[in-house]
Amino acid sequence: MHITEVKVHEVPMAFSWLSEGLIANPMSIYPAYRKKRSSWFGPMTAAVIEIVTDAGVRGLGTVGGGKGKLAQTVVEEQLKTLLVGSNPFDIELLWEQMFRASQFYGRKGAVINVISGIDIALWDLLGRALEQPVYNLLGGKTKEKIPAYVTGNLTERHQAMGFRDVKLAVPHGPADGREGLRKNIELIARTRELIGPDGDIMLDCYMALDVPYTVQLAKAAREFNVLWIEEPVPPDQIDSYRQIKDAVPDMLISGGEHEFTRYGFRDLIEKKAVDILQPDIYRAGGISELKKIAAMASAHNRPVIPHGVGAATYHFVISTNNAPRAEFVDIYAQGGRPVLKGEPEPKDGFIELSAAPGFGYELDDEILSGKASAALIW
Repeated sequence: MHITEVKVHEVPMAFSWLSEGLIANPMSIYPAYRKKRSSWFGPMTAAVIEIVTDAGVRGLGTVGGGKGKLAQTVVEEQLKTLLVGSNPFDIELLWEQMFRASQFYGRKGAVINVISGIDIALWDLLGRALEQPVYNLLGGKTKEKIPAYVTGNLTERHQAMGFRDVKLAVPHGPADGREGLRKNIELIARTRELIGPDGDIMLDCYMALDVPYTVQLAKAAREFNVLWIEEPVPPDQIDSYRQIKDAVPDMLISGGEHEFTRYGFRDLIEKKAVDILQPDIYRAGGISELKKIAAMASAHNRPVIPHGVGAATYHFVISTNNAPRAEFVDIYAQGGRPVLKGEPEPKDGFIELSAAPGFGYELDDEILSGKASAALIW
């Protein structure tokens, strides 16, 4: 069996609370871009890589980063040449060749997003060819079902969906001063009152804060038993992560959503910058790279709780010992649906996976034709 074609399916993503709500972000320091993310990020597109073989077996994988329009260029200009004619079972070899060949303009960002989608598609193809779910190819289940927390500030809605543990998208950052900090704490307090003493609360800061503000927030959040503070500063500021950890050692700090490959996570681990690693499978290098990241993390007694939703993420989590739980981002609150049909859905705070071959999903013709809207995947 060999690869005969590599297709890129591109679809626009609908706006949601993620794009239109007031959420702290790296551009919040500029008044013109503070109120909503859509004011600065431009059109968001999803891309699905489809790999076709001469045996009629195909695989599908989603590209991360929200700029799927770039995938077509990267695939057509270079990566397609490395894939067509190759054995799709040679996943390790193909990953390394794509990474080495694109280093002069890649290494991180959009190119690794595309390699991630290709890698996921290859694992899906392998599962379909062997008639096995991908989690079996990764070593089998380490848990029968996955505990899941939900990301979003619509706590009443999330309770009705059966979630107990919630991660709040922090609305305000340093540019909003003391009043913004007070409003953040009020949101945390209200959430604790809603979910009670036993549920977990986490804070997603999306690279929007600085060291002094994060320390203030962490100290104020202690009263409400916040479990972790996520990605408080930009990913390149590893020393800032260390300063935060040293200042508030009793608060867990997480990060990695915007880091790439084993090399970026090696630095986070060796510098002890975060307590919890959060690679995004659609950005950091796909299944193949997350396996390596998890192995490094295990050797340093660090849990891996991936950022993001979807079958690829959940197959990784269920087959990985040091991946104790998964995230469900409520990207469907304002409508829209997954780019791929058959994505797993949480029930009562847990995610269960079927034994369908590959990742168990398919292309959604209505999404591809524009008859239905794809939910915004951040």
